[in-house]
Amino acid sequence: MKLVSEKENTEYCAALAEELKGLKSKKDVRMILCPSFPFLGDFKKKLPKSVALGVQDVHWEDRGAYTGEVSPASLSDFGISYAIVGHSERREFFGETDDIIAKKLTACLRNTLQPILCVGETAAERATGKTFAVIRRQIESVCAGLSPEAFRRVIIAYEPRWAIGADHTPSSNEILEVLIAIRRTVVELFDRESADALPILYGGSVSAGRAEDIFHTSGLSGVLIGREGLVPREIVKIASLLLKEGKKSE
Repeated sequence: MKLVSEKENTEYCAALAEELKGLKSKKDVRMILCPSFPFLGDFKKKLPKSVALGVQDVHWEDRGAYTGEVSPASLSDFGISYAIVGHSERREFFGETDDIIAKKLTACLRNTLQPILCVGETAAERATGKTFAVIRRQIESVCAGLSPEAFRRVIIAYEPRWAIGADHTPSSNEILEVLIAIRRTVVELFDRESADALPILYGGSVSAGRAEDIFHTSGLSGVLIGREGLVPREIVKIASLLLKEGKKSE
C-alpha cells in the first residue's frame, strides 16, 4: 500500500517497462509483480508480457458472503498467475493463523494460482533458538494435507520477520541453514524429489547492494523484494545480479 494513486502506478509501469529493455536474457528470469488490487487491470495492460502478475493476498473461498474479500476464482479468471500467502504483515497486523493460511494456499491450488508461501521467525523466536521449529511448524501446518503433486506447485519464501525493513539481513550461511531445514522438512512431509524441486526465495530488506551476498547462498532460487520493489531500476539491478549468479528471479 505504497503506490496509492493512479498517477503513481502509471508512472511505475512506464518506468519498469523502460528499465526492462536493458535487461539481458530476460527469458532466464521469472519476474513476478504483485501490485495492489485496484491497479491489477492497469498493470496487466501496460507491463511487458515477460512480467507475470500476482496478488498480495487472497481469500480462502471461491464465492460467498465475504464482503471486502477477493475470490481466488475471480483472480484466476482475470489471468493472475501467483498469490502471496502468509506474508509476515498479514500474520502480524491481521492475525492470520497457520490454519487460515492453509485454507488460502489450498484455495490458490484449487484455482490454478501458484502460491508463494511466506515463512519466518520473529526476533524473539530467533533469540530463543526457535527459528527452525517455527518454520517447520508453519510448513507442516499449511502443507501437510497436500499431495506431493500439489505441493510441487508451491513456492516458499523465507522471510525472517526481524529483517523486514531493517538495516541488516541474515548472512548467506544463516540463510543456508534455514534452506536446509526447509528442505529437510519437505523430505519428511513428502519426498526427496519434492524437496529438490522446491523453489525457495529469500525476503527481508533485499537490495541491489546486499543481493550479491544473499545470492551466494547455495540452493536459493531467487528473492522476494519489498521496499526496493518500488524502484524499477533496483528491480532490474537485482535481476541482473541473479542472472550473473545463474539463478532465477522471483
